Order: sequence, then structure tokens, then C-alpha cells
Amino acid sequence: MRNADRRYIIEPMNWDDYRLILALVREKSVRGAARSLEVSHATVSRRLAHLNRQPGGPLIQKSPSALWPSKAGAVVFEAAQKMEAIANEAARKQRAVEPRLAGPLCLSVPVPVLQYLLLPAVTEFRELYPAVELTIDATDSLVDLDRAEADIAIRSSDTPPEHWVGRRLFPYMLSFYGHREYLEATRPADYQWIAPEEGITRWPDWLEESPHPEAPVSLRITSIAGRFHALRVGMGIGRAACFMADQEPDLVRISNAPFTAAETFWVLSHPDFAKTKRAKVAMRFFSDYLRDRKGLIQGTS
Repeated sequence: MRNADRRYIIEPMNWDDYRLILALVREKSVRGAARSLEVSHATVSRRLAHLNRQPGGPLIQKSPSALWPSKAGAVVFEAAQKMEAIANEAARKQRAVEPRLAGPLCLSVPVPVLQYLLLPAVTEFRELYPAVELTIDATDSLVDLDRAEADIAIRSSDTPPEHWVGRRLFPYMLSFYGHREYLEATRPADYQWIAPEEGITRWPDWLEESPHPEAPVSLRITSIAGRFHALRVGMGIGRAACFMADQEPDLVRISNAPFTAAETFWVLSHPDFAKTKRAKVAMRFFSDYLRDRKGLIQGTS
């Protein structure tokens, strides 16, 4: 074949190339794609430049604010989504083939729930079912069970994906707290709030609902753990989950503080995995464990 004709040959894309396109379209930036794929910024840039040089034009184009797929890139992205769905289905079913009460089990749970509620349950579960290879994915992000990022997820949500299966429990409750010494040493007129960042959708009217709406916000912290630590060391007053604050001996519920119902706890799994023995046992075990602590979770114990 003449060298002049080689420029019209499109090199076949491998699965890593399709994963790259998926990440770039979803994250809309090279940096975000690199973080998603757990590779370097330079690696993503180099691979993207190579794909964009293929015949048929660039697959990913850059606008002033983000990356976008070209017409050709949209076709590749659609194909990559189908390939990903097939790969994820295969991964889920592969993990579900173990017929005995044994094998790998990945449980995803938010960090505060693990720390304040489930660590004893994890110990008990391992003692009861030693043949189950338990992995705890402690993250505050909602994992995607469709993509086999976990086998079971314990999450608070009012709208979990409809095709996931699981056990609906009950909402956890929030109230307003302060460190005992802070409340004793500070006049109510001088209270200051520890708060999340402005505009957070899960906290739209928290200040108006509080017993001290006139108090100023003196500190904003984006993470739940950071806000709770600041509350524990007496840097101000704040709102917290009852199952966390009521277990801290130095935290006191502010006088006349209302309770607010947050999202509902769910124990969820994908239908492909939920039929396995270890999924059924684990979902029942952790659901029962949380139900036994309903009083703590809802602030009535």
C-alpha cells in the first residue's frame, strides 16, 4: 500500500480509548477525566491528541468553558456507553456466580454512618460469615451499582434508582447542637454558626428553622466531617445528625432546637447481585442492625 494512502486508515480503538472518551464527555475536562481514570493529566492529553488526529476529524472539541464531543465523537461515545453497559453487566454477573455463602462482597457506606453506626456491625458480620471477603468502600459519593462500583450500598435517599432492589428503612433526624462548654460560656446573643457552603440544596432553610436565626455564620466548612469536628471542639453551634451528635458526651442539643427529618436510609443492591446468598444475608443483617438503632438514628433514644 502506498504511504499516501495510510493517512486514511483509522486505527482500531481499544477499550481504554473508549473509556477515555467516556471520561472526557462526562467530566468535560482533561483534568476531570484524568482524576476519573486515575492517570496523569499528561497521559490524558497525549491520548486525546492521538485520537483527534485520526481520520474523520477530532472526536473531542474544546469550547471556552468545557470539552464537547464532535459529531464523530458523539457516535463513539454512544458506542462506548453500550460497551460499558455490557462490561458492567459481565462484572456484576461474574461476582454473583458463587452459589455458597462465600466470595467477595463490597459494601459502600458513607464515612459518618460507618464511623458512628456500622463499625461494630462490620466486626460482627465478619465473625458470623468468615468465608465472605468483605470490602468496605467508605465514601460520601453515591456509587453506581450499574457499573459494579459496589455490590451493596447503604445510602440515604428519597429517590434511589427504581431498578435497584433493596430495603427501605426510615429517615435519619437532624437537630442543632453545641459543645457544653461553649454553651455555658457564651450568651445566646453571641452564638455563631458553623455552616456548610452557601447554596447547598440539602440545607435550604436551615437557618430559619434553627432556634437562633439571628446568629451570624462565622465559619463555613464544605465537609460533614470538618463541620462536625469544629462543633466537637467548641468553635460554634451547628446542625448535625442525631446519631452522630448524641453519641458525643460533650455535645448538647440547643434548647428549643427542632428535629428535622433528612433523607431515608436504604440498603440497596443491583438485581443481578441481589439474588446471591451473600447479598441476601448481608442486606438482611445490616438492615436489621440499623432498625435496632432506630431510636439513636431518629434522636429519641
